[in-house]
Amino acid sequence: MCCNCISALLISTCSVSLKIMAYSVSTAGVAKCNNKYFIAKRKPGKILGELWEFPGGKTEKGELPEEGLAREFREEFNVNIKVKNILCSGVFKHNENIYKLIAFKIDILSEKLELTEHTEYIWANEDDLPKYQFPESDIIIVNHLLNKGY
Repeated sequence: MCCNCISALLISTCSVSLKIMAYSVSTAGVAKCNNKYFIAKRKPGKILGELWEFPGGKTEKGELPEEGLAREFREEFNVNIKVKNILCSGVFKHNENIYKLIAFKIDILSEKLELTEHTEYIWANEDDLPKYQFPESDIIIVNHLLNKGY
């Protein structure tokens, strides 16, 4: 099975059928420093505008999730990151599309950031995360951090 497909087994009373659902892989980087997490606010007028997020994005064809995440941080903040292990993952739906989210622990390798897709960023305390408005995908990460930690 390819990395961009998931399968779901549908069982009915008469027969068993296999349904293949194609999805895109979306990544997010979760950086932690001094018990605070890096989040950024998306620009208004864009998809999910004015929501806070753990930055990342969709992988491109032929790209590993870790490579896609590093590319997204270069494009959105002009920084390099060190992608470490997977923090959590989940499936979410946006519009009619299904995505698999893979959230990685990361280190941001520069103190200077350039905002190209965001209006601001902060280092938020874990206890304050529920105060921010996140898209559905990032709620997966917030819930993981609040219930299982980093």
